[in-house]
Amino acid sequence: MADIYAFPASPSEDGRGGVPRPEGVPDVVWHAVQTVRAMPHMAGMRYREIPVPSTLADFGIGVELEYDSSDEPPSRTATGWIMVLYAAQGRRGWTSQWRCVAFARLPLDENERDCLTPSMYWEDMLDALDTVDPEGVRGTVTVTRNTSFGDMESEPHAGCEMRVSWTPSVSPEGADAGAQVSVWAQFLRASVDDGERTVIG
Repeated sequence: MADIYAFPASPSEDGRGGVPRPEGVPDVVWHAVQTVRAMPHMAGMRYREIPVPSTLADFGIGVELEYDSSDEPPSRTATGWIMVLYAAQGRRGWTSQWRCVAFARLPLDENERDCLTPSMYWEDMLDALDTVDPEGVRGTVTVTRNTSFGDMESEPHAGCEMRVSWTPSVSPEGADAGAQVSVWAQFLRASVDDGERTVIG
């Protein structure tokens, strides 16, 4: 797979910023790359590029995300990643040449750990994705409870893991990958912080 995206983009030697377009990258894919470069960054959210396995698609953009609400102890952390994938011929189960796959590891209070928790998290996720008009949303929600022993002994830790995929809406120019990354970042932050979402350029 071509190395089509560097995140965050660093200035080039000529000072104009950005990364040159690699040979062989389709226009629609390059448009998606540019939308991620242009998207605003959410305050407090850490972004990092991750590789996309070539077995998943012909091209892809992968971004790892982490948000830590460290204002007041104990801090709550949400982590995850999203990949925006493009396959020239599409893939089985896709309804488009584009598909988003995403993962989230979310904090969970012990008193929230019941049989309704997966459905509640799923509905929250659907509400978040509603702003990007997804199609064919599917996935799993797993409630976890980790207990450490020995030198790592501590209080039991509960959490929630989500694995989700969907088809993004696409314009003639291509997919707005930046919007997909942003909405997943907003969902992660909302899981630990119900305050106003703030973005920085």
